[in-house]
Order: sequence, then C-alpha cells, then structure tokens
Amino acid sequence: MPKLLRTLLFFSCVFLLGVWIVSANEVSDVVQEANALLATKEVPNIERAIEVLEESLYETGDDGDVLWSLAKAYLYLGDRSEDNKLKIYEQGKEYADQAITVAPDNPHAHYWLGTLIGRIGQTKGILNSLFMIKPLQEAMERVLEIDEEYADAYYVLSRLYDEAPGWPISIGNRNKALEMIEIALELDPDNPEFKVQIAKVLLSYRRKDEALEILMEAYESPEMEIDEILRADADELLAKLK
Repeated sequence: MPKLLRTLLFFSCVFLLGVWIVSANEVSDVVQEANALLATKEVPNIERAIEVLEESLYETGDDGDVLWSLAKAYLYLGDRSEDNKLKIYEQGKEYADQAITVAPDNPHAHYWLGTLIGRIGQTKGILNSLFMIKPLQEAMERVLEIDEEYADAYYVLSRLYDEAPGWPISIGNRNKALEMIEIALELDPDNPEFKVQIAKVLLSYRRKDEALEILMEAYESPEMEIDEILRADADELLAKLK
C-alpha cells in the first residue's frame, strides 16, 4: 500500500474514532441529564426528559441507554397520568423492547421492560395481570442473571410474590416476598421504597411493631417529599398499622 494511502487511512480512522467518542460522550450527557430530571418525579420534568431523550434518539440513532431511559420516563409519566395510562405504558414498553434488541445484556433494559409489562397488566385488569406475571418474573430473573446485585429487581420480585394470588392460581408466596425484599435491603439499606415494601410484608406476618418501626424510618427519607406516589402508599400502610 502506498505511503500516502496508508497515511490517509490512518487519519481517517483517527477522525472516525474521535467522532464516535464525542458522540458517545454526548449520549452519556443526555442520559445523565434526563435521569436527573426524572429523579424529581415532577411531570413537567418527566416530559422534558422524554423530549431530550427522543431528540437524542433522532440525532444519534438507536442507543441502549437512551432507549431504556425512555422506557423509564414513560413509566414515570404513566404513573402520574389520569388519562391514556395504557397508551403511555405501551409506548414505554416499545422503547424497552428496542433497548433489548440494541443491548441484550443491559440489565436496565430488561428491568424497565418487566416493570412496564406489570403496569400494562394492572391497567388492563385482573385477568391480564395474571397473564403478565410470568413475563414479569422472567424479565426480573434475566436482570439478575446479568447483575445479581440489581437491588430493584429483588424489590419487584418481592412485590410480585406478595401481591400475586398463591398456588394453584399463581406464584404468590409470602416467604419468597420476604426473602426478596430482605436481599434488596441488604444491597440498598437506605431505600425508602424497599422499607415500605418490607413493612407491608411484615404486616402480613402480623409483625406490626417491626413493620411500624421500619415504616417510620422510611418517612425520614427526603425521597418521601419528592415522590407523592410513594408517600401515599406509605400513608395507606401507616393507617393500617395504627
């Protein structure tokens, strides 16, 4: 190969690598910005996060992190919407499916797919919820195959075992619900959502004093002031414990 051609090829590769690095950094910044907006749990910020992520998707093409972040954003939006919940969740699921296609070993993609499957089932009604249990369980188990320390997957499995009907109808199992949420709390001991869940499970065992103690710990988290849904869930449980 002539020296001039080798030189041109070398600089072309360097240029393309530089473009790829800049693009990857830009995507990372977008995902970080979007997730900071989502952390506020406020609808205008959730909508802004969706806008930012969808603009990035249009400009840079499919990216696993952008796609699962969109799935997460649509779940957050659906949770806080009175109308069109099902449509919103289904849009989120489409993004989660795309994320898995692009990045099949990304645990976040499988996590948000599973969570959206659960929401769609709940929105459609009890019968559909039962049909969604197995796919949701499989999605969370896939998350844990990829990352065995993914605390939120244990939390979702705890809720699934806690809320699903028991055998022979479904997989409901109080002991497994407790086991899963205990693992989640070992991995993330300060998470107020996990504390609310373990308090629910402890109440089902009639361990009211323990449930109340850990629920009051959850109220100390700043997250309780941000997340109205979590706060309402905790308030409902507190009323049962008093």
